[in-house]
Amino acid sequence: MENKKIAIIMDALETVNIEKDTTFALALEAQSQKSRLWFVSIDDLMVRETTPYCFAREIQFQRKYPCYQWLNLQETINLDEFDIILIRKDPPFDEKYFFATHILEQCKKAKVVNNPTALRNAPEKIYSLNFPETIPPTIITSDANEIHNFMNQNGGEIILKPLNKCGGSGIIYMHQQDKNFYSMVDVLTQEGNEYIMAQRYLPEIRQGDKRVICVNGKAYGAILRIPNEMDHRGNIHVGGQVVISELTSRDKWLVDQISENLQKDGLFFVGLDIIGDYITEINVTSPTGIQEILEFGGADIAKIFWDELK
Repeated sequence: MENKKIAIIMDALETVNIEKDTTFALALEAQSQKSRLWFVSIDDLMVRETTPYCFAREIQFQRKYPCYQWLNLQETINLDEFDIILIRKDPPFDEKYFFATHILEQCKKAKVVNNPTALRNAPEKIYSLNFPETIPPTIITSDANEIHNFMNQNGGEIILKPLNKCGGSGIIYMHQQDKNFYSMVDVLTQEGNEYIMAQRYLPEIRQGDKRVICVNGKAYGAILRIPNEMDHRGNIHVGGQVVISELTSRDKWLVDQISENLQKDGLFFVGLDIIGDYITEINVTSPTGIQEILEFGGADIAKIFWDELK
């Protein structure tokens, strides 16, 4: 990776948690391998004629606050002057993100990770539908009665998820006796105007929601995120307890079912969410967890990432 010129498209630097942020860990490892880094926000992308450009500023990351130093003033750079472009912008996958993938698609030389076409075609809550044998009973709809019927057919307990959020935001547990059912569905669907996902409730969530990190189609480590007693979500962002986890034979089988597609689609860096025997989400925009895996004695996935990318 020596002397590589790398652009990182990410959220505001002030939001970086140096103990947990995966983008930060990837950046530090790239620096240790003598690469140069430029910070780019999604608002900094543009096209001149048919050539993709960006406003970018050379940066050096450091494991203290503030977590960075600027090395130069902001400049305008042709995206194809970079060797590698990491797009690590957190959801929501909104209209701006959609058009950003089109801009990045215009790169002729720079390697964009993950592939922008794949990012556009693999919404995190929906991509798993391509692998029906790996997911729990699932529907996507904006119709409250359809969701209610689905709940009755699947043990009377379900999980509702907005399609366009991350970190456990907006995920709701519902059961047959809940008199707030229709009200909550109205809120999540914006009065029937937005699609949401419903999945059969998996009681194994009490033992934890497993995050499996895959690089280039192979699983390299996992953590278990265990919900606290007052929540049904194990996400780190909402206070889930994190412990290291082994990959079971079922986990490995699940990865095997999707590995070929991940590689074919250019989804180089992916985080699988596994509860019990099922994949519940395939995270492709900005999966996290590598610092926790390393902290608990697991693989150094930041190093594996750049080694595999070579």
